[in-house]
Amino acid sequence: MTRGHTNQPVWTWHCDRCGNTSGDLAYSQQHLPTPDQMRAKGWHIAEKWGDLCSRCAQTPPIEKLKP
Repeated sequence: MTRGHTNQPVWTWHCDRCGNTSGDLAYSQQHLPTPDQMRAKGWHIAEKWGDLCSRCAQTPPIEKLKP
């Protein structure tokens, strides 16, 4: 196996509630799936903050579960 080092970050979509990642990795943010492609996968993509994976998008927020 060959190993290498890069100064470039690796980008991925991640859920802001549970922290799961989409599994898509890219060395440049422009190579990630688009927000529309992520929505087609069931993700809730927010304008600024609050992206949710498909599992969390189907679960009500914790504050709404309390009576």
